[in-house]
Amino acid sequence: MKLVLVGYGRMGQAVEEIATKRGHDIIAKFDPLLPTRILDSQILTEADVAIEFSTPKTAPRNIEDLAKAGINTVSGTTGWYDHLPQTTATVNATSTGLIYAPNFSLGVHIVQEIAKFAGQMSNFVKDYEVTIHESHHKHKVDEPSGTAITIANTLVDQISSKHKWASGSPPTQPDSDTLYITSTREGENPGSHVIRFENEHERIEIAHQASNRDGFALGAVLAAEWIVGKVGIFTLRDMFPREDTR
Repeated sequence: MKLVLVGYGRMGQAVEEIATKRGHDIIAKFDPLLPTRILDSQILTEADVAIEFSTPKTAPRNIEDLAKAGINTVSGTTGWYDHLPQTTATVNATSTGLIYAPNFSLGVHIVQEIAKFAGQMSNFVKDYEVTIHESHHKHKVDEPSGTAITIANTLVDQISSKHKWASGSPPTQPDSDTLYITSTREGENPGSHVIRFENEHERIEIAHQASNRDGFALGAVLAAEWIVGKVGIFTLRDMFPREDTR
């Protein structure tokens, strides 16, 4: 498979290494430090899929440019989802495919599914307080992380007493209908998420700690292999087999 990398920072470089090991060819790299714009490059006619890890500001334009060039895209950039309706319209109008996720780690996807089930079960125990803490490297732009927001939205959907989430430490008298997300930015931590259910009797924690960026990169490359030839908007969950409904 012939791949284009849009964004050649830490994640782009990790994707290049994993993709090459899996036998794929990187035929072009686009980055603010490089002079080439996406639509200016004729080499895109040879590409099968683009893998995009850029910034919240540039991601919507990147994805739309790629769609207009007829390229299916994997986007792991977070913090741009306010633009998703317009991006979706462009992808659909060009009959291309986009798979996006706040986190392409397959382990994080498992944690999200566990959190969904835990949220459902917690409705039987009315006094659990539920919080999320996420920690990332000091270079990460968005806060809270897209992964934490996704997990929070999942929990809010499942827990009858929660109707919204908020970023920051709970106040002295927290709103009982709010799920709070706290964040830390320090060092080179590739990513940690901890979901906590706690009452006066016990504490349950569901945690994921990334050891390096390779897990995210592998998930993105697997997504690129999956999105080839598909049309429409997809998330990481679409890659996983559906539950057996027999």
